Amino acid sequence: MRRAGLVGFGLALAAAGSAAAAGASVDCVSGSPAPLERLIAACSPIIDDTTASRGDRAAALVVRADARSRISGGLSEALADLDRAISLNGKNAAAYRLRGELTREAGGNLGEAEDDLTTAIKLDPQDAESYELRGVIYTSQRRIDRAIADYDQAIQLKPDDAQAWSDRGVTYYLGGDNEKAVHDAGEALRLDPNRPRTYTNRAAAYKKLGQLDKALADDSDAIRLDPNVAEYFDNRGLTYAAMKDYDKAIADYDQALKLEQRANFFTNRGDSYQFKGELGTALSDYDSALRLDPNFALAYNNRAVLYKKMGERAKALADYESALRLDPGNENAANGRRTMRAEIARFGSEPPQPMHAPDTHPSFDCETARLPVELAICADPQLGALDREIAETYSRLINNASRRSADALRRAQRNFVAARNAGFGKPGYDLHLALQKRLDALQSAAR
Repeated sequence: MRRAGLVGFGLALAAAGSAAAAGASVDCVSGSPAPLERLIAACSPIIDDTTASRGDRAAALVVRADARSRISGGLSEALADLDRAISLNGKNAAAYRLRGELTREAGGNLGEAEDDLTTAIKLDPQDAESYELRGVIYTSQRRIDRAIADYDQAIQLKPDDAQAWSDRGVTYYLGGDNEKAVHDAGEALRLDPNRPRTYTNRAAAYKKLGQLDKALADDSDAIRLDPNVAEYFDNRGLTYAAMKDYDKAIADYDQALKLEQRANFFTNRGDSYQFKGELGTALSDYDSALRLDPNFALAYNNRAVLYKKMGERAKALADYESALRLDPGNENAANGRRTMRAEIARFGSEPPQPMHAPDTHPSFDCETARLPVELAICADPQLGALDREIAETYSRLINNASRRSADALRRAQRNFVAARNAGFGKPGYDLHLALQKRLDALQSAAR
């Protein structure tokens, strides 16, 4: 959330005893365009002037605190200034509001921040900013009704505040009212169309409503406005995945990972590879996610689903157990664990394999195969064995590769799959030869 300007006030220095203090008052006012260091220097003589009124000194302390809070490392000094301002003038609403805001930003006691903002509202019931800031605290605590009531008041007092509309939209979304979330985000964007975060928030609500085309447009607008935020590419990747356009989803996850390495980005990309049937690549992504964050329950759950498809029941059960240890309320993991226990009791931990015979099952699930080339691989044991060996060799390579080498391997694998899918069925295309060449290349790289 953005830092709002303080409620404007001037400093009446008729009682000030020094010319320096009187001259400093030119800059020591809320909203002054002066550089922060100059603003701090201008306020300090007023604060130190014992002949100035307590109200003027408190007001100068608030202005200096606001300036200090905007300088790196100045937060503790800003809070100390606000404590002093309130001790000088307990009726200074701006001091309570800013202290409440900074306490929340610093990760301090939210109850104390809420108390300060409540006091600010009692002292100045027309201050829209205090209602909005208290609404943010209520939203973070999932006190949805109280948050909405505060945003209602903020918007009534200041209907052109795009941030208040946007924040209320997020709160409606968290409360499950996606229609209102879309409406409020729209109002925020009408007032200020250059808000990438609001676009991505509205996209999330559109996805909940099943309006994927509108979600995609909003995700793209967020990226257009700020192409350096990894999360925006990940969000659009999720939208493409919901539309079952997994190649575009993977391209967006690739971009997100170039900008920032996060476990959830690897997991989301792994999901798309799994849906595409590229199980070896999916496994590599889940492994990467868990190397980054060994406590990421979703990655364990989704890798368990993958292991189940691969027939590795013991590994699937272990991952479901890990997911439940980290997230005991995960119903999908609980159901998966129950299924795995039953299957292991009935069939054993691993599927039976013919002795001294290669595994002729492809790396993907033939029950979900749709592409002609995938159906052909499923129908031919030799092709199935080659496909599985390609996936397993690729997985071993990428698990031991550096980041740069892993990126190159992924590109080469995507290019191979794309060429395979496009070439199959065309005159002169030999699928067996194409798979064998890819396996030879991977095995050469592994030596």
